[in-house]
Amino acid sequence: MRGLHWFRNDLRLRDHGALEALADRMEEWGALFVLDPALLAAPLWRNRDRFLIESLASLREALAERGVSLLTVSGNPETVVPRIAKRLRADVVSYTEADTPYARRRDAAVREALESDGREALAVRDHTIFGPDEVLTKKGSPHSIYSPYRRAWWAAWEAAPRWPSPRLRLPKRPIPVERRASEDAITKLRLPSSPRIGPPGGEAAARRRLARFLESRVGRYATDRDVPAVDGTARLSPYLRFGAISARRCVADALAHAEANPEERPGVEKWLDELVWREFYAAVLAHRPEVTTRNFRPEYDRLAWRSDPEGFEAWCTGRTGYPIVDAGMRQLVQTGWMHNRVRMIVASFLTKDLLIDWRRGARFFMDHLVDGDPASNNGGWQWAASTGTDPQPYFRIFNPSKQGERWDPEGVYVRRFVPELAELETRYVHSPWLASTPPADYPAPIVAHDEARKRALDVYRAARAG
Repeated sequence: MRGLHWFRNDLRLRDHGALEALADRMEEWGALFVLDPALLAAPLWRNRDRFLIESLASLREALAERGVSLLTVSGNPETVVPRIAKRLRADVVSYTEADTPYARRRDAAVREALESDGREALAVRDHTIFGPDEVLTKKGSPHSIYSPYRRAWWAAWEAAPRWPSPRLRLPKRPIPVERRASEDAITKLRLPSSPRIGPPGGEAAARRRLARFLESRVGRYATDRDVPAVDGTARLSPYLRFGAISARRCVADALAHAEANPEERPGVEKWLDELVWREFYAAVLAHRPEVTTRNFRPEYDRLAWRSDPEGFEAWCTGRTGYPIVDAGMRQLVQTGWMHNRVRMIVASFLTKDLLIDWRRGARFFMDHLVDGDPASNNGGWQWAASTGTDPQPYFRIFNPSKQGERWDPEGVYVRRFVPELAELETRYVHSPWLASTPPADYPAPIVAHDEARKRALDVYRAARAG
């Protein structure tokens, strides 16, 4: 029996549920990755496209060490996957389940094409620990608020923990493959010559990063995670996004670390909470696919968003006059990443201070983030805009100056990304317009926060009133 694994957001070999399911049934196997033009941004490369290509190159090397050729083919998966399966005479094609609307439609079409040709499609949940239908309310409906979902998630874990595989399990033998020129699409890609933005891709890099985080930073995570000037977070999100490491491995290693280092348990538990948030947003997207373009809470469909192209441009380029907002946006563009606390601040500023539709901000993030994940990105933006799953009322509006003073009190983060403020007194670094001589090359605030807050409250009240 022959199998073919179609790699997607699962670019690893260790603790790989679909590969293990294939190994249980198949003697021989092959490996395929399809560069889908609908998802790849060439020639306007996004930051995560480079990360993806590096992760694919790492996977190809790991497979080659085991005698397996990774075929990388550009084209429509609905055509490519059945064609390669037929050519390799694969009886079964395995892949990991998807949650985004596009991917689910694509997978349904691929499955239909495979089955019509007499082949089996083997889909395995692997991108998250629990599937969207495995953590439900007592009435059997999807959760719409995080806190009860979290309790239910841990209850599911306690009842049936999903530990990572202790050893590498793959089908025994590779299918002999004569690679054709059209099946080595990676070498044909021409990434920009500019320096890499973001971390190196690949499974080995992911495992090293997890180990370093647990060894040196997780004990302080509960306090350091909100301080953008401190490298206090795991920075594993790009690897989880592309499946270079499994969520199971992250949870298992973190729990083992807490067991061996009980004094660091608070930091471990706080970090695990972030992994459960990831599972929650994936479940929300799977159950409510329309949230990619619509509000989770329909009462806000009547929100009177503003156009404001000048304000949006100032936000995108980090020229709003609010230092913590501008530092975050510049960090995003320069590095392909933004600190999570700052993500909330800049999103609140766009949707509440400027009253610009959250969808525009979400698209900008997806264009620049190395870790751009559709479910988490959508969930975070709708949380900030008060249109999503958060039970807090719409009048939670971050004051950008006070947020900066609280989380970056010495202005270390702001000075790093807004050099115009490098010499400004610390007491003015988050409100430079109050200085006796404001920096000449830094803009004044594009909006007065107190006035913008009142305007936002009026707009949200009007939408709720109908």
